[in-house]
Amino acid sequence: MKTPPKLFSVLIIVLALFGAGSYLLGWSSLLTVRNVEIIGTPTSQSQNAIARALDISTGEKLARLDPRALSNRLRSFDWVQSSNVSRNWLSGKITISIVVRKPIALYSQPGKPQLALDASGKTFATPAEIQTGLPRVSAASVDAGLAAIKLFTELPKPFSENIERMSAVRADNFLIYGTFSKQNIRIIWGDGKDSQLKVDVINALLVRPENQNLRMIDVSAPHAPIVK
Repeated sequence: MKTPPKLFSVLIIVLALFGAGSYLLGWSSLLTVRNVEIIGTPTSQSQNAIARALDISTGEKLARLDPRALSNRLRSFDWVQSSNVSRNWLSGKITISIVVRKPIALYSQPGKPQLALDASGKTFATPAEIQTGLPRVSAASVDAGLAAIKLFTELPKPFSENIERMSAVRADNFLIYGTFSKQNIRIIWGDGKDSQLKVDVINALLVRPENQNLRMIDVSAPHAPIVK
C-alpha cells in the first residue's frame, strides 16, 4: 500500500524537526552552560566545595545535565538540608539553591567529636562559624540530646544564659553545669518536670549567706533539695 504524498511529506517534516531538535539539545553550541550561580552557601569555602562536587563547566550541553542527579551529589554534605538545581534554557544559566541546616546546639557523644545538631536531630559539621549562645550538650544518644535542648529552651532566659553545658545520661536525667551567682556549680536536675519550681529553689538557695561556696545543687526532688 502506497503512502499518500501528503502524509509522506508530513512524516519527513516531523522527522526533520525531531532531528533538528535532538541536534539542538544535544550537540548544538546554542544551548550550553554559560553561567553557574550557587546561592545559599554560608562561606566562600563551602561554595567552592559545592562547585567542585557538581563539576559543571561552561560550554557543557544543558540537555546533558540532570538536575536531580546533580542534587543527589550534594547529599554527601551533611550540612546541606536541601538543594535545588534549575536550568535556564534561554540564558544558559544553571542555578543551585542551597538550604543549610540550622544548628540549635553543639552536641557530643562520649568519645566522639563535637558536632552541630539541628531541630530534626541531624548532627553535622557546619562549615560556618557557630553562633554564640548555643547550648553545649553531651548525651549518650541524639534523643537524649534533643530532650536536653528542649529543657534548655523552656528555661527562663535569666537562668539559661548562665548555663555553660548540659549532660543527659538519659532523656529524663539531666545535669547542668554553669556559673550562677559567680559560682561554678553542677546542678543535678533530674527529669524535665517542675522546671520553674526548680529554678525558684535554686535562686532561693543561692541568696543564702551559708551557700556562698556551693559546688553542687541537687533539685531532682525540688521539695527536698541537697547542696554541697
